[in-house]
Amino acid sequence: MSPQVLVVDDETTSRNIFSSFLKKDGCQVINASTFDEALAFIDEHSFDLILSDILLDGKNGIELLEYVKKAQPSCPVIMVTGSPSVHSATEAVRLGAYDYLSKPVHGQELTRVSRRALKYKQLADEQQETKANLEAIFRSVQDAIITVDSQFKVLAINDAAQTLCGITKETLGKNLSAHQLCAQKCFDTIAETIAEKHPTSVEHIHCDCKGKRDQVVSLHCSPLYNAKGACYGAVLVVRDNTRLYTLEQSLQGAQSFHKIVGSSPKMQEIYGLIERLADAPTTVLVTGESGTGKELIAAAIHEAGHRKGPLVTVNCAALSENLLESELFGHVKGAFTGAVTDKVGRFVAADGGTIFLDEIGDISAQMQTRLLRVLQEKVVERVGDIKGIPVDVRVVAATNRNLKKRIESGEFREDLFFRLNVVNIDLPPLRNRKTDIPALVDHLIDKLNIRLNRNIQDVSEEVLGILMAYDWPGNIRELEHCIEHAFILCRGTRVEASHLPAELTLVSHEKIPSASSSVDAEAIRSALSKTGGNKAKAARLLGISRRTIYRKIDEFGIDDI
Repeated sequence: MSPQVLVVDDETTSRNIFSSFLKKDGCQVINASTFDEALAFIDEHSFDLILSDILLDGKNGIELLEYVKKAQPSCPVIMVTGSPSVHSATEAVRLGAYDYLSKPVHGQELTRVSRRALKYKQLADEQQETKANLEAIFRSVQDAIITVDSQFKVLAINDAAQTLCGITKETLGKNLSAHQLCAQKCFDTIAETIAEKHPTSVEHIHCDCKGKRDQVVSLHCSPLYNAKGACYGAVLVVRDNTRLYTLEQSLQGAQSFHKIVGSSPKMQEIYGLIERLADAPTTVLVTGESGTGKELIAAAIHEAGHRKGPLVTVNCAALSENLLESELFGHVKGAFTGAVTDKVGRFVAADGGTIFLDEIGDISAQMQTRLLRVLQEKVVERVGDIKGIPVDVRVVAATNRNLKKRIESGEFREDLFFRLNVVNIDLPPLRNRKTDIPALVDHLIDKLNIRLNRNIQDVSEEVLGILMAYDWPGNIRELEHCIEHAFILCRGTRVEASHLPAELTLVSHEKIPSASSSVDAEAIRSALSKTGGNKAKAARLLGISRRTIYRKIDEFGIDDI
């Protein structure tokens, strides 16, 4: 866009000469012959340059200069006069004039000075735009940002620093140690960064700023360097991790997490690991017996993170080697018999998201080699194509096989195992987490009521005793099939022992916990008292389902603790 220039002069000849030279240099020019006309144009337009005579129909062009500096501060003003003097030139420059020219003004001189002034305006605008963008970013960041010099004098803070740390604008220019509410750990982190001249981080510290004794933050501090490479201070970023910390703590008593049901200690440990893995690009290997819910772990890792791409699932054991290769990597038209069109592979389909490779222990040696190359290079080659396709995919693999034994027998590549097993999540079999069975039963009842359009309310204490005594070789999948079998036979609202599969009812009565059939009002009151009135925890303590404890509370007329 052409520069916008205002020429202000009460002499027609001067205006025409200035305009002619400026237009030849690519400028768009507006002429003003009076002081008032110039003010009107300045109020209506944004100019890149103003040329003004010092003497304007009885008024001083210096007044116009002062007006411009208030209305359009970044616009350079070149003052022009036919009666030059040292005093007028000095006064014009003192008040902010970019330059001072004496009439008659030669064309070359006018072009040289105006170009320099326009370049100055361009740089000033770019600098102002950059500053505005940085300020907008500075304001919008939710983390607290505090910048100090080498003497710990506060140079800048953002809005979040005022909210999170209680540091106000009055702290600017003062030593950070004067901020009495600031946690000493923040000051120590900055001091270490400046002294050692390297970034410093501290995770999960309890901060009592502004009296927030339950506030948990992380600190990340980096040194600041000037153009000569000398460290002149540091920038501290304070992130509020209270919500994440509270979530991690609450997981210790959570009954479910991203559709995974269970509150046993092992499951709590897995929930915490999933949270830490959510936004990391790390490859994960999920191991465990068949039916333990490995696919739910993959879905939870994906859903807990912020990757925008999809979750794509591939059952590696369900496809032949040739089909699996085409499914994973895609193929081009004519690559093999039947390849009548190009096919997009699952890795490309999962770009930006997560791919779940189920039963990875069953793939062939050739597929292991190709998969290893993809994991190493993050590039996919379609069958029949030599051109690689870059992919950004989080890989979660799962197997119920013992891969270490398969490595010893030569059936699985050790280098691929190490690539997959960066982080291992080992799901326990249901027989090792029987305390989760009541919650799982409640979950399955809700799920099957919707799918089968039923209204089953709960299971009897006898049924729950049988379920708790059984070892579940088929794990959660077998439990689900068992409850679905009971739904088919049950015609009331409660599942009884007669509705269970025959193999479960053969479990010896000696193995069935007697406590489940002897839950009386006093036992419930005692459990509620121990758990602070938390009915779900009380049910787990008693070894009964959540539905059962609610029914018993109503049946016995027990008041809330």
